[in-house]
Amino acid sequence: MAHKLSKESNGVVITLSGLVKGDEIFRLNEQLMSDEIFSLWRYQIWDFSNVEKFEASFDQLRSFAVQDSVAARKNPNQRIAIIPRRSPRSGIDRTFHILEEVWGGYESKTFFDVDTAREWAESGKK
Repeated sequence: MAHKLSKESNGVVITLSGLVKGDEIFRLNEQLMSDEIFSLWRYQIWDFSNVEKFEASFDQLRSFAVQDSVAARKNPNQRIAIIPRRSPRSGIDRTFHILEEVWGGYESKTFFDVDTAREWAESGKK
C-alpha cells in the first residue's frame, strides 16, 4: 500500500493507492492517532479513489470503528470523510458508516472529491 499524508490546518488527507489491506489501514490509523496534533484536527479525509484493490473483512471494518471510539476520547470533534474507489464500487464505505455509527465515535460520510469532503468536514467545526 502506498500512501501520502497531507496535514492541513484543520485535519489530514490520506491518499491511498495500489493494493490496500485492512491491517495496513489499522496500523496507519494508529499512527494518525499518535500524532502530536491529533487532538486539534477537525477531520480525516481518506481518499481511496486510486486504490486498485481493497481487502478488508467485516471484522476489520468494525475494528476501525472501535479504534475511532478510542480516538474520540482524545479528540471528540473530528469528522471522517471517505472518497471511495472509482470502480468497481463495493459498498464498503456504507458498511463502515454504519459501523462507525454503532461502534465508533465520529460522524462519517462518503464524497467523490476532496474539496467537497473538506467543505463538509469544515462545516462541522466547533
